[in-house]
Amino acid sequence: MAAAYASLLSLGHILDHLLQHPPRHMAVLDKSQIDSLLQSITFLQEFLEEFPLTRREEIQELEEKMARSAYAAEDVIESLVLDQILEDSKAGSERSSSTLFCQDLQRVIEEFDSMKKDAMMINETEGITIMEQPRQSGTAGSFIQGASDGKNTMVGFDEDLIQIMDTLIGDESNLQILPIVGMGGIGKTTLAKNVFEHPLIVQHFDLHAWVTISQQYSVREILLGLLKDVGVLAGESEEITQEHDDELGLRVHKSLFDRRYFIVMDDIWIIEVWDGIRRFLPENSNGSRILVTTRLSNVADSFCSCTPQELHFLDDDKSWTLFHDKVFGKESCPPKLEEVGKTIVRNCRGLPLAVVAISGLLAKSSGTVEYWEFVANDTSAALNMGGDGLCYEVLSLSYKHLPVYLKPCFLYMAIFPADHKIRISRLVKLWIGEGILKPTRSRSLEEIAEDYLKDLIERNLIMIHEYGSRNKMKTCTIHDLLRDLCLREAAKEKFLCVTMKHSLNEHIRIINDERVLMFTRSSKKVELESKFEKRGVQKMFHVCSREKMVRFVNSRYIDFTHEMFENLLHTIKSVSLLWNLQTVTISGATPITLPAEIWEMPQLRHLIRKEGSFELSGPPSTKSKNGRRDIIVLKNLQTLSRMWKFRCTDEVVHRMPNLRKLGITFDFSFGWDCYEVNNFSHLCNLESLLLGRIDKNLLQNLRFPCSLKKLVLERCAACWEDLTVVGSLPHLEVLYLKFVKGREWNPMEGQFLGLKSLRIEHTKLAEWVADSSHFPCLEKLKLVFLRYLKEIPYGIGEIHTLRSISIEFCSHSANTSANKIKEEQRNLGNYDLHVRVLSFTL
Repeated sequence: MAAAYASLLSLGHILDHLLQHPPRHMAVLDKSQIDSLLQSITFLQEFLEEFPLTRREEIQELEEKMARSAYAAEDVIESLVLDQILEDSKAGSERSSSTLFCQDLQRVIEEFDSMKKDAMMINETEGITIMEQPRQSGTAGSFIQGASDGKNTMVGFDEDLIQIMDTLIGDESNLQILPIVGMGGIGKTTLAKNVFEHPLIVQHFDLHAWVTISQQYSVREILLGLLKDVGVLAGESEEITQEHDDELGLRVHKSLFDRRYFIVMDDIWIIEVWDGIRRFLPENSNGSRILVTTRLSNVADSFCSCTPQELHFLDDDKSWTLFHDKVFGKESCPPKLEEVGKTIVRNCRGLPLAVVAISGLLAKSSGTVEYWEFVANDTSAALNMGGDGLCYEVLSLSYKHLPVYLKPCFLYMAIFPADHKIRISRLVKLWIGEGILKPTRSRSLEEIAEDYLKDLIERNLIMIHEYGSRNKMKTCTIHDLLRDLCLREAAKEKFLCVTMKHSLNEHIRIINDERVLMFTRSSKKVELESKFEKRGVQKMFHVCSREKMVRFVNSRYIDFTHEMFENLLHTIKSVSLLWNLQTVTISGATPITLPAEIWEMPQLRHLIRKEGSFELSGPPSTKSKNGRRDIIVLKNLQTLSRMWKFRCTDEVVHRMPNLRKLGITFDFSFGWDCYEVNNFSHLCNLESLLLGRIDKNLLQNLRFPCSLKKLVLERCAACWEDLTVVGSLPHLEVLYLKFVKGREWNPMEGQFLGLKSLRIEHTKLAEWVADSSHFPCLEKLKLVFLRYLKEIPYGIGEIHTLRSISIEFCSHSANTSANKIKEEQRNLGNYDLHVRVLSFTL
């Protein structure tokens, strides 16, 4: 379903862009044709969104047809757009190309109309009443399942067990609901079973019941399960099972009334489960308790009685203990197997389910070093062999339960290497460039991507690894087993494949059984293979064997070295061919001059240099065929970094109204006034600004926008006293100062009121006079190469929001003052402040 839904979204993005911003050389489009196709695409998207996930197999053939047709439609549109651009100068070409375009597009419309009719017939035949699938007793998907009688080995969660027990048998008389939350396989059910079977719990409560909910649920089945566990069904089970839900609920209420009961509700996926039965659970005011387990943080948060008990990964020692107990029991591990065994355990990345599954496999093996080394070299494959693919079965439930709009985004995580720290800003750009986000009128694609990411985090499928200077999510990770799940499902659905070739990651997007996309990244060249088309991560190349040329028709994301980008511009001659380009990221220090046609690319969202700089002249004065000036406003443009000698003219401000991030390096051989820096205040959406090579005159005359949240001043020739204009910015949260002149800084009262992160680097600052009132909201302080700084102001340590002080290669006295601040705060009971000092080593 992910491939079909993603392909429809991608095609919809292209059609919408083609309708709103046709290429400059494109003939007049038949708007009614594109509107008709968009209507069919929207209907099919909604059909996939609403179709029950549990019955996906019934429409598999239709889904595959959707994906093939959407990719084929993209090919038709891309080819014809390119033909019109290339043939624009030829006499009579416009008419012939336009006619051909309409004919081919009509065939696409008819094909999608046919699929729409098929979907409508399915809706009419099935209606909205969905028959429940037969249950299979004892499977992970069953509704009700009693607690296992087997031994549940629990390692690493002793503290969690103690905390839960304290809550369950505590003095609070009101009914309390305690959630346990964590990713699939983390040990929630095992912990719950250890609690359920604990002698103190058995003795403390009058009645005990265990129900496993899983993905599908039925209030009736849950009520019957409760009645069975409390012994009501023993004598009259046939009569009771014929009763209505409300009658069953009254029986449950009667059975539990005035009794101290303990119920475990295992594997809840939606809060509606609780809403359906809560009215039948009496509030006896006698210390009754309900323990729930869930993979979804938002579901856990819905139970407001207690703070959710969140489970985390095991460390290496606890993982090894669990593995050892499962494989060897009370016997010791043979020395020849210990080293390779610990390697296998590390490969499980702290997930208890993985440790248990692999230990079950090895416990039954011959115990040879060769076999264990084989398992160590490919632990993920071995995990899915052991226990009949138990890991895959358990984790795949999380994927199957995802809404259809989240599935492509989750599967896309497979493109990143194992153990990779994924920059969220790049992930968002890739999701957008791939066209797998469903747009809405009220929110930007970046905001939608952030919502999707938070949703995946709440489902414990992605983990936040690091927060940035403004406490925004900076990097994330995905567990190896979940990444393997992505690889497996993505390949099965023909969404994408990831292979390794010449030790480089290759992203291979399967189009159909005959055509597969391939891309090899190299610092010197881009290797293209004929008969292959690249779409997706760097959706770029279409090799036409007939014309022996590279087509850059539907480019969305380019991530190149400087040499590769120069070759790109040289090859395509005109940036017009990159009519759908959204993101350009270029490494390398050599300056690059961008063509003026950049101003005619309404889809452009990000121009980024990792090193070096871009140079871009002002917008050209273009005229349309009727002689009037044709101005394209780059409404999607959000990032320009790093620009060289960028002039902020009135027209530039008008042409990029939604710019959020800007980086500029100045050249003062022309004089600062030629840059028209007073216009910066009109960039009303600008949040992040980097300024390089700044002198005193520029800083005093530059008008910052009030929206600014992050400011970086590099190679700053201004003095500390010139920073008053910066300190008055009302929303400034992050300030990075490098090479500021002067040895003394006395910030003024009433400034930097919202600053959360301050970094000072490579200055001769010696005297810094400040107290807690100067930076009242500061959370992070980082000082780098301040060789002359006498001390950090001790008042800084009294800022109640301060969480970290990082000192790198500063003076000995500055290091001493940092440690003294730490000691003083510890004496006051403040253990939240972390101080890190890195000194020169001899």
